[in-house]
Amino acid sequence: MAKRINNGNNRLSKKIVLVSKIYDTGIQTDDEITRLVQTDLDNYIGIDKVIFGITTTDKNITAVFQRYTDYSKDDLADGLIKDADAFMITGEGYNSFHLPNPFPTVLLGYSYLMEQKEFKTAYKSSAVLLGADKVNWMKLEIKPYCVIMRLR
Repeated sequence: MAKRINNGNNRLSKKIVLVSKIYDTGIQTDDEITRLVQTDLDNYIGIDKVIFGITTTDKNITAVFQRYTDYSKDDLADGLIKDADAFMITGEGYNSFHLPNPFPTVLLGYSYLMEQKEFKTAYKSSAVLLGADKVNWMKLEIKPYCVIMRLR
């Protein structure tokens, strides 16, 4: 269960899944998590293709994936997430990693959009099965050059 801890500043303590691994904001610093996730993203997607950052406050964990891909307005439709963003956040397929409760996929080679609700359901249920903490609240913001994921 997520707890609030005091390690010099109040931070939400929670185990979360990012790019195929579990990170603990109660033990690891934001800088440490950023460094580790960035290394995995560089290996998974390519060096300098995605820049990752995380900020943990007493109420939220905010993960930002800044990608250098220009999404069209159709790809930014409200309530939808592009498959590439879902794969990027979870690390699906990286080093043979797969979510226990996967989000919907289509044939290889075809890019697609899915409902954010489908992604959130897959992420939340898989996180618990993988040993992370239950996600009580999740918000995704899909922008032309980044994805922002907020968790509680």
